[in-house]
Parts: sequence; structure tokens; C-alpha cells
Amino acid sequence: MIGAVLPLALVVGLSPLPILPAVLLLMTPRARANGVAYLIAWLLGLTSVVLAALWLGSLADPDPATEQSVGWLQVGTGAVFLVMAGVKWLTRPRAGKPKESPGWLAALGAATPRSSARLGALLAMLNPKNLAMALAAGAEVAYLAQGPSQAAVGVIGFVLVGSIGVATPILGSLVLGERAAPLLERARSWLERHSTALSIGVLVVLGVLMIVQGLP
Repeated sequence: MIGAVLPLALVVGLSPLPILPAVLLLMTPRARANGVAYLIAWLLGLTSVVLAALWLGSLADPDPATEQSVGWLQVGTGAVFLVMAGVKWLTRPRAGKPKESPGWLAALGAATPRSSARLGALLAMLNPKNLAMALAAGAEVAYLAQGPSQAAVGVIGFVLVGSIGVATPILGSLVLGERAAPLLERARSWLERHSTALSIGVLVVLGVLMIVQGLP
């Protein structure tokens, strides 16, 4: 079950969209409070989404699914990954043209713990990529889990791996304190330059892995 859920969680965890706000919030005057609020809200939001997906998955197919149907679900998910990668490639910023940052990222300098928590919850619950991955993970867990304890392992595993990108800079900043400032600045600069390439690479690799894993 963990092997089936892990690739889905990695798509969420390695997505630059929620990581960049986490880094920017750690560069605000209320860095620690904003970062912790963002992380807690993200964890709660992602947990609620995957739990809802698990419930819907159990309702959608009350009879035990066959192994072949789960395999084709993995193939379909991998195909979705590749389509998403293709769309990102076609809409990528052209060479020589600066990539424009969304206005809401520029407004994070005046963030408060409340607005940081609201942003974390919104990015966890309303991001289409997260919803797609959570629905697929819920279907996998609903089929593969043998009892509530195994279902809990699947949900916790998805949330933890799906939060690795958000949690790493926040927890690192809490541990390192002021020494984290230069690392955060380098991370911000790198993410802004390479976020599109990172998203495309993750989607392509995991898409191919899911298709190979799911083929009968």
C-alpha cells in the first residue's frame, strides 16, 4: 500500500507551488509564527482532503476491486502526470523572458499567522493537483487497506510524504534560527528560477513509474 501511495504523495510533496510560499513566509518579520501556522494548516488541510478521498473511494466501489482494475487506475494516474507535464512544458516561460511571480506571493511580506494559516489550508485543499493525487491515493488505500489500522498508515504516509517540501524549510528554520537566513535566500532564488523545470521533471518521472507499475 505504501508503494502505491508514495508516488502520489511525492507529486504533492515536491510541487514548488506550496514550497515557495513557505520559504517566503520564513523571511517575514514574524517568520516563526507564520511558518508554524502555515505548516499546521497545511497538514490539517491535506489530511482532511485525503480522508474525504478515502471515504469517497470506499463509497464509489463497495465491492472488492480486482487487482487488474487497480493496475489500470495506476496507468491512468501516470498518464495524467504525463499530460500535466506536457501542459507545463507548452506553457513554460520562453527563454529570455522573465517569469512573472503571482501577486499573492509579493503580498506575503505583510503576512500574519492567521493569513499564513489560511494560505496553507487553501493550497492544501484547493490545489487541483493535490485533489487529483488525494483521490487516487484514497482509491488505493480503500482497496488495499485491510482494516482501519492499515488505512491510517496509508493516510499518515501520504500526508507525511506530501508535506516533506513544506515541512523541510520550516523545521530547518526553527532548528537553525538566524543561520537559516542565507539558506532560505538561496532556496528562494533557486525555486523561482527552476520551479517549472522541477515540476515537469517530477511529473514525467513519476508518470512513467506509475504506468510501468500498473501495467498488467
